Amino acid sequence: MASSIVKFTALILICYARSNLAAEHTVGDQLGWRPLVNYYSWVRSKSIKLGDTLVFNYDAATDYSVAEVTQFKFIDCNASNAKFFDNSGHSSITLIEPGQHYFIAEGHCSDQMVFSVLV
Repeated sequence: MASSIVKFTALILICYARSNLAAEHTVGDQLGWRPLVNYYSWVRSKSIKLGDTLVFNYDAATDYSVAEVTQFKFIDCNASNAKFFDNSGHSSITLIEPGQHYFIAEGHCSDQMVFSVLV
């Protein structure tokens, strides 16, 4: 009987640990990071948590970029002094700080290449 309780407790702990592991989310799923994708719908369909990584895939030959910015820079679509900036075509950002995170493609905010997520 004691052996069964130990096994059951171990199983519960393993399941709990797996549910708390960091995940990797490809922004926009198969559409990637490009104009005219509803990233707010994409964010709402995900369970993004602290420690998760966001992967941005886009065509490096374009002038697209990924910037994590402050709320004020988000409103202005301005990537100057960004917390993170990349235009390589494959960008990854691990969400290591709790709070609201704001992402833009500078110069493409009117093309809906913007979103924010709370972790």
